[in-house]
Amino acid sequence: MKKILSFVVIACIMLFTYSCNCGSKDKKCEKAGSCCQGNSQKVEIKKIVITAYLDIKADQVEKFLTEVQEVITKSQAEEGNASYNLFADLKEKNKFVFVEEWKGQAAVDTHFATEHFKKFNTLMDEVAASPAKIKIFEVFNEK
Repeated sequence: MKKILSFVVIACIMLFTYSCNCGSKDKKCEKAGSCCQGNSQKVEIKKIVITAYLDIKADQVEKFLTEVQEVITKSQAEEGNASYNLFADLKEKNKFVFVEEWKGQAAVDTHFATEHFKKFNTLMDEVAASPAKIKIFEVFNEK
């Protein structure tokens, strides 16, 4: 689980340090968290989407499904959360995927610091058959 948490932290750092070129190699975007298209259009991050693919030990699926309810309910109630859902694989009963939408990087950071997320990480240490495969996407909106 420490590897999973380390990956999430590294991914968040990469999101914070993200910058792009605006028409030249030397000119950086004027505003952190924004990106330019061409020389005149700016695009800002509208939301952050996280997918986490989980492989749960076969004998731990029931425990996982019972205890994961807390992180789902509390995460959905967070101010910066747009959606937070867990989906089950119909063929492989021990495979799941979280699909989360956050209103920005600050919301993600706040989520990662919550007690319910920390408790979920402890649960994953017990029930995960392998490290989660996590993908983080920035969704842009033209201004």
